[in-house]
Amino acid sequence: MIRASDRGAVLYPAPPGIDPSGDFRVQVDGRECFVYACDTASFAIFSFSGKIDISVFPSHDVKWVDIRPLSSKIRHTVQGNVIRFTIDRPRNLSVELNNEITNPLYLFANPLESDVPSAADSTVRFFKSGLIHEPGEIRLKTGETLYIEGGATVRGSITAEDANGIRILGRGILDGGMPAGTGRRKRMIDLLRCTDVRIDGITIFDSPTWTVVPQFCRNVRISDLKEVCWKNGSDGIDLVGTSDVVIDGCFLRNNDDNVVIKAWGGSEKYPRQAEKGPDVRNIQVLNSVIWNMAWGNALEIGFELRSDRISDVLFKNCDVIHVERGATFSIHNGDYATVENIRFEDIRVEDSRHKLIDLAVFLSQYSTDRPVDPEERKRRYMNGAWDGVLKVSAGDSARHAAFRGRIRNVVFKDIAVVGGPVPFSILSGFDAAHPVENVVIENLTFYGKKIRNAEDGKFSIRNVKGVAFK
Repeated sequence: MIRASDRGAVLYPAPPGIDPSGDFRVQVDGRECFVYACDTASFAIFSFSGKIDISVFPSHDVKWVDIRPLSSKIRHTVQGNVIRFTIDRPRNLSVELNNEITNPLYLFANPLESDVPSAADSTVRFFKSGLIHEPGEIRLKTGETLYIEGGATVRGSITAEDANGIRILGRGILDGGMPAGTGRRKRMIDLLRCTDVRIDGITIFDSPTWTVVPQFCRNVRISDLKEVCWKNGSDGIDLVGTSDVVIDGCFLRNNDDNVVIKAWGGSEKYPRQAEKGPDVRNIQVLNSVIWNMAWGNALEIGFELRSDRISDVLFKNCDVIHVERGATFSIHNGDYATVENIRFEDIRVEDSRHKLIDLAVFLSQYSTDRPVDPEERKRRYMNGAWDGVLKVSAGDSARHAAFRGRIRNVVFKDIAVVGGPVPFSILSGFDAAHPVENVVIENLTFYGKKIRNAEDGKFSIRNVKGVAFK
């Protein structure tokens, strides 16, 4: 690694064999910073303290520049096709040119590391800078730390089962890209029945499927995680039957749900079709930047909710910079749980191209009572229906009602749509006995104008009890 000692910036040269981006160059305090390339973006990783100057050199003409999230209020200049600006604290940024989102530059400006584990420690799996490592599947045990040093690329996946006190740390890259025909698609980080888990600082690149998946875990903290993933089904963070979680300061760009909370089985202890999985509670998603591609939803609870309760969930102080399709905020209750005490608070929405809010209780293609025959599921799928809802045949409502749950006590407070097209919203219960109820929408604004009723906010409402605009 290279340290620019005058201002505390640490740069990480890439390993030999990785080609730099042909679309952007980046300098940090006048020092060349390596820029990685992928199918949908370029990105650079560095750490710093204090104040640093950043110069971006695009290979194509610059007519307009957006540096997102817009709430960062970064002032820039463009001189001779060079973009310059200064930052004074760690940030995860998207630099977008000429109103295009197909080829952005991500800047992952991390805080300086502290308490770096020792490579000599027998409990540490240490992946050294300047190398491409290909370990395959890495199995962590209780008390172990996996550390990816800045400038290292690890091509593999991480699993742990019934482990306590595991750590996944560093400033390096976990790379999920695999040549065609080399094996099944593996989750990048797959944790089963683990407690006291910390994931901090790494960048995950090119996930082939669900990316970070704590299943039936407790006490999980995910901080400053960066994901640059674009393949269909590359969910960002799937919390499956997992409680007591803090997700803080992350940058998630995925082609399916970015953060999603589920409650169903997926192990011998909780088989997938089990009658009930464990309840889910006490989850916080804070201070993060979200980019959702065409599949899935940005901040989601659902679909598979096979437990008694999902409760006490807070999404706060986040910037949703793009939702290319789907919903920005969604609760999709396709099963029988009661979802309650959910808050979305202090969130800026810069570009939501389809739906803003989507709260629904319904029969879905993922429900336990869905038709067994795939052709029948396909036939019931309504043309133009939202997400995975299936049509309920005439006279069949009572049977499916027995499998339905509820959504209640949901608060949206200080939600600001600050750019993009005007999105619409859906509040839809299954029937009068399985409604969406007690929804408070407080200080929702579109481009600075307060939304005071359903019509002004483009809300479609059905089988709902108690909606208050404040």
